[in-house]
Parts: sequence; C-alpha cells; structure tokens
Amino acid sequence: MAFSTSFLIRTQGSQFGFELNEFDPFFNFRATEYLVENGFSEYLQWNDDKSWYPHGRDVSATSQVMLHVTAAITYQIFGGNLSLYDFTILFPAVIGSLTVVVVFLLVRLFAGTSAGLFASMLFAISLPIVMRGSLGWFKSEPLGIFYGLLGVYLFLSAINSSNKKIIFSKIIFGAIILSFAMASWGGNQFFIIPLGLFILVLPFFKKDHKILLWSVPLFVTIFLLISSTFERPGPSFVYGLAGLSLIIPTIFLISSIF
Repeated sequence: MAFSTSFLIRTQGSQFGFELNEFDPFFNFRATEYLVENGFSEYLQWNDDKSWYPHGRDVSATSQVMLHVTAAITYQIFGGNLSLYDFTILFPAVIGSLTVVVVFLLVRLFAGTSAGLFASMLFAISLPIVMRGSLGWFKSEPLGIFYGLLGVYLFLSAINSSNKKIIFSKIIFGAIILSFAMASWGGNQFFIIPLGLFILVLPFFKKDHKILLWSVPLFVTIFLLISSTFERPGPSFVYGLAGLSLIIPTIFLISSIF
C-alpha cells in the first residue's frame, strides 16, 4: 500500500505532460544517453563541449556518475520498448517508491513491523521527499536516498546478526552500496556523520564485541576505498569531515574494545 501510494503521488504530474522536469534532468538524460550509446570507457573520457563554454565539461569528474550508470544499466534490463527519454522520466518515481520498502526494513530493525509500516507510509507522503523525487525529476536525490538508506540498512542488520557468513556478506554489500550512494548524491554525507556517531557509541550498547572488532573496520575500509576511486567524491573525501567522522570513531571502537 505504501509503495502504491508513493507511486501514485509521484506520477500525478503526468496529467499535465510526460516530460523531464527542470534543467539538470535534461543534462542527466543526455549523459545517460551518451553512456548507453558509447559505453562506459568513452563516458569516462567524455568532455562535453556543449557545456561550460569555452573549455567544456569533464562529465565523469563533475557529475553524479552512479545516477547515469544505474539508469543506463536498469534501462538495458527493464527498458523494454520504452525510449530512454521516457524511461528517465519514470525512473525517479519508481526509485522513490522502492525506497519506501527500504524504509520499512530499516525501521523494522529496531522498532518492529508496525513502526516500519508506519514509517514507510510517512515516507511515501512526505512532501519534501515527493517534491524532489516525482515524475520527470531525473536528478541525484531519489537514487542517492535509495542507495544511502539501503547501505545503512545492510550495515545495521549485519551487526545485529549472529551468523558470520551473513554479517560478512551484508558488510561487503552495504559498504559498496553506500559508496554508490556517495557517487550518486553529495547530500549523502549527511548519512555518514550520524553513522560515525553511531559507531562511536556502539561499544557501550553492543555486547558481542568480537563481531564489532572486525565488521565495523571492514565496512569503513571498503566504503572509503571504493568512494575514493570515484572522481567525485574522490580521494579528498577520505580526509574530509565525512571520512574522518568514520575513521576516528572506528579507531576509538577498536581501542575501547582492547
């Protein structure tokens, strides 16, 4: 019900026209189109001479690469008979609606099923979220929030588990997906700082310190390494406020356990 409600709200704009909305979505569509038509290696070397006159724009270094990559891959898998243009119009509404499922899973971890359902419905009808994730809003926020919440969910569910194989797999995938979130939307740094504070207090609330001793450093290391390989946010992210907000609490966690 939350997914359906979210999708219906986000697609209401179709009654006024089925088009991309605002300016940046047109650039993101053109960048995705270039990626689909020319491949990833050409995309990484692309200097867009139709932007930022007179020198052009280094697209992979100055834009949200994972937005273009995710849209291109999902279009090739699920696009069917849709044109890429129509697919990018629908993309934010679908991703925004799928996020309610992630919200449910995340809240259910620490507050139960009823709270998870309630939270997912609140997310579905949240006006600020809907405004920046509706039909035609092919920008970074909808995908960035989806990846960010999914990465946090996998991390929290990992340290809440007792099965080492499940913990290891969720830690790996959670770190990778959270790094995708950073390459999708710069606002995801707001996820990182509270996550660092959570790691800081974790030894005082989690009894099984043996799991924390390897799972948290593994998560932080993989996340920072993969994030630094993207041109944006790049290696400077590791030494910035967001990177240090994870590194310092992780060091504190290890030292407090020992």
